[in-house]
Amino acid sequence: MTNYTKTMELRYQDIPTGWAICFLSGCARQEECLRHKAGLAVPETVLTAPAVTPQAMKGGTCQLFKKAEIVHTAAGFGNIFKEVKQRHAAAMRAELVKYLGGNGTYYRYQHGERTLMPEQQEWIRRLFRRYGYIEEVEFDAYCDKFRFYDK
Repeated sequence: MTNYTKTMELRYQDIPTGWAICFLSGCARQEECLRHKAGLAVPETVLTAPAVTPQAMKGGTCQLFKKAEIVHTAAGFGNIFKEVKQRHAAAMRAELVKYLGGNGTYYRYQHGERTLMPEQQEWIRRLFRRYGYIEEVEFDAYCDKFRFYDK
């Protein structure tokens, strides 16, 4: 987890489809809120978007507050099984497919269409250690992203 959100700019195309954006003013925590940063990133050509309503502020604190946090994600893992012994490969791959939610999502992560959060990267490293592989697991690429979801 990194705390340099002021140096990384949020782009509208990075906001997940359907993710609620905040256009409210006067919130005490708006400078550290990802939903507020998302609202600032909306281009003039966008006329509608899912939004946080004033009801979220009832009680004085926003129920939809999401701290702006940048995480170091990994994209793709085409070579992680390269040094794995044949007797381990099928079982390890099956565990990873199950962990990532099935063959379709496994494929998207493997080819870098989806990026792995730090917690997912660590789970994969632990999987390799459990099977006796102590070398560091290297993914195909890495990139910093805003964390929109906790998982």
